[in-house]
Amino acid sequence: MWVLYYLMMYLFVLGIRISSFWNAKSRLWLRGRKNWYSKIQCLPAGKNSRIWFHVSSLGEFEQARTVIEKIKSDSPHTEIILTFFSPSGYELKKEYTLATTLYLPADLPGNAKKWLQIIKPDLAVFVKYDLWPGYIKALSDLNIPAILFSAHWKQQSGISSWTSPLIKNELKRFKMIFLQRPDLIDFFKKNGFENIAVAGDTRIDRALNLAAEVKSKIPDSISEQRFDIVAGSTWPKDEDILFDVIRTQQLKAIIAPHDISPKNIDRIMEQAKGSAVKLSSLSIQLSATQIIIVDNIGLLSVLYSLGDIAYIGGGFGKGIHNSLEAMAHKKPVIFGPHYQKFPEALDMIESGGAMTINSKQDLYNVLNQFKKPGEAESSGMKCYQYLQDHAGATTIVSEYILKSIPNCG
Repeated sequence: MWVLYYLMMYLFVLGIRISSFWNAKSRLWLRGRKNWYSKIQCLPAGKNSRIWFHVSSLGEFEQARTVIEKIKSDSPHTEIILTFFSPSGYELKKEYTLATTLYLPADLPGNAKKWLQIIKPDLAVFVKYDLWPGYIKALSDLNIPAILFSAHWKQQSGISSWTSPLIKNELKRFKMIFLQRPDLIDFFKKNGFENIAVAGDTRIDRALNLAAEVKSKIPDSISEQRFDIVAGSTWPKDEDILFDVIRTQQLKAIIAPHDISPKNIDRIMEQAKGSAVKLSSLSIQLSATQIIIVDNIGLLSVLYSLGDIAYIGGGFGKGIHNSLEAMAHKKPVIFGPHYQKFPEALDMIESGGAMTINSKQDLYNVLNQFKKPGEAESSGMKCYQYLQDHAGATTIVSEYILKSIPNCG
């Protein structure tokens, strides 16, 4: 199994090298890992407790962020090493002041052991499901405790990120695994997991802080405007549906695409047929603007506050993006059919805080439903109440971490 796994990893890295000739993200992935061993040898020797956090990309960083900030608040001298797998996360957060931020070296033979012998963490912390067998095995071999939080897996017997033969037994050696939902506890205990508990999703704690950031982050050019709909992290299939409905119903809208590359922004502007303006082009209040296209990053989480309804993109692909940010602004949410991997989406569909669509006609119907007096406000409050009812994961996880490492005072 290990031979097969490492062969797959070599092929994976080879694929990235080949794609780097035309793909900028692949080039960043390779460049960031170049001479990684020399880079970590230059790290100062740790005099205090050191925790290694690993996240996949930006979404998982937002889950780790509240925990890191709580740890640094309660134990300022604790050192944090933060690693990313994806360039999209690393490039945005490489200057994060509360941690030393690095790329995770590829999980090739020997890399994990070299990494851990230089980093020497007192504890390793993984977020959600970005688990690499070589690193998990090396942690176990070196007797370095590890925890996993905000974990969410389906109840299944097939191969997934936790049932893989190379990972499942190692996961049982984790000091603790914190799940997002309590309804899976019995299932995992029946599968031999004793190191398991429920904490919830730390993203919820982060989302509940967003309202306080609106005033400082919203651009002056749109701060006084109101929009019928704010669509975040959209993909082409989402945009095809949205533009048709926006035109027909003459809605004011903000569209923040997942891909903000100039090529994609130009494609969307052409699709808007003269009815849109780029957010970066606005310098004064333009109340007559029908559609605003967000062509920069870091604003979506507060832009939801300007809309009556939120549309979450990705539901016609692998899965929806973060709906918690819109929910934190008391907005009802709409998304495509692929939302089953997200506990909050399942719960909001059941409660009426969210609705799912499969077509343009579905979107028409849902918007008309939310336009009824009090409907959008009522659904938005259900979303917000859900966040309040499920907050607190950050405290549970951070307190457990601080109790698990030495000299953290």
